[in-house]
Amino acid sequence: YWPLGVTWCNVYVTCDVLACSASILHMCCISLGRYLGIRSPLKARGYGGRGGGSSSFLTGGSSKRLVVVRVVLVWLLALLISSPISALGLIDPSNIMIGNQCVINNRGFAFFGSLAAFYIPMIIMVVSYALTVHLLRNKAR
Repeated sequence: YWPLGVTWCNVYVTCDVLACSASILHMCCISLGRYLGIRSPLKARGYGGRGGGSSSFLTGGSSKRLVVVRVVLVWLLALLISSPISALGLIDPSNIMIGNQCVINNRGFAFFGSLAAFYIPMIIMVVSYALTVHLLRNKAR
């Protein structure tokens, strides 16, 4: 039962998708960072963390600027993922409300959102952690 109306339902579902997407995408960045940090520790630390070396967004690096860039990019991507449901709710309230229930009711968004915010990041995390385990096993030998 949702007593707050369509507008607050739209705010709720948009914020829900935004926060969940950002959380999952941050975990994806963490898994990639761990793998890259183990694979190339000197590059991942930016050759001392002082901005020297060839540290980049993809190869790691822990300077404050790179961390801020990563966080901003994750939130922008999460916003990109969550904004269609907000627009769909404005265009047609039945996309986010069924009777008195506040739920996402759009198959296209359910597919797109699941793919972009869950399945693709999950595959990236599984692959990066599998590569991390493989790399650690090889280094232990």
